[in-house]
Amino acid sequence: MIEVNNLMKTYGATRAVDDISFSVEKGEVVGLLGPNGAGKTTALRILTCYIAPDSGDAKVGGFSILSQPLEVRKILGYLPEAAPLYQDMNVLDYIGFIADIHQLGPRKQGRIDEMVGVCGLKEVVYKDVGELSKGYRQRLGLASAMVHDPEYLIFDEPTSGLDPNQIVEIRNLIRQIGHERDRCVILSTHILPEVEVTCDRAIIIHEGKIIAEGTTSELSGFARGADVYTVGIVGTRSSIEKSFSGFAPISEFSLQNETGIGRYTFRITSSEDRDISESIFDLAVTNGFKLTELRRDVAKLEDIFRTLTTKEAN
Repeated sequence: MIEVNNLMKTYGATRAVDDISFSVEKGEVVGLLGPNGAGKTTALRILTCYIAPDSGDAKVGGFSILSQPLEVRKILGYLPEAAPLYQDMNVLDYIGFIADIHQLGPRKQGRIDEMVGVCGLKEVVYKDVGELSKGYRQRLGLASAMVHDPEYLIFDEPTSGLDPNQIVEIRNLIRQIGHERDRCVILSTHILPEVEVTCDRAIIIHEGKIIAEGTTSELSGFARGADVYTVGIVGTRSSIEKSFSGFAPISEFSLQNETGIGRYTFRITSSEDRDISESIFDLAVTNGFKLTELRRDVAKLEDIFRTLTTKEAN
């Protein structure tokens, strides 16, 4: 696993990483989420032994980034946001060069072939790196980060510059690596849907501090004060409002629109920390109303992130 303990890093008057601690288990894909300048890249550079923290420590696979950096690098694959690639080498030679650095020996050719296939590089294997599009360079960066089959992977903005189809492929690949191959994966991003579709858990970082972490549903519960429901009801408006306005589990009941004669859509805010969909349905049936819609509106990660960062700023 990856264990991070009280990491601090300061640049002049700016505290880029402010006493952060977290852990990532094997088989887990965790997203480090935050706006540009939040401290994500600095945290990842510390974890990959590129820079040293001012204080604190982290262990990757049981090895300390401070006292055992070489051991950490051997079991770690890292893709920085702008992958440093040798422009005058062709793709195949470059992957082979990285494989030689990791001393793969007889495993070398098999790993090269696998990376070419997995990362979608078959069409460009004999092209020079300098001729590649940004999308293909990103794929090559992924291949070089994974060619030695590391147990731990850290990706900084891994889908940057890719087209929509490539983004889906890379996201699926990251999930496959983390789950099917039992790897430990951390990726940083400022793209909210990236975390929702790729990660098991999100760690939200803002101004160098961790302000929340958990699954999307856990963060949702933390960020919201109550659940909101959209309910379509057929009946007399006055009767509907009278029946629902005094219902204990509801803190707010308001009309959204009238969709036809006797057909209304209402917005209901729950006063309880539980799903009250069944209670809403039972109340409508008891009073003889017909439901045309009943939807529990789940908070999107975008809303959660905005709520959390606003709270922190205040």
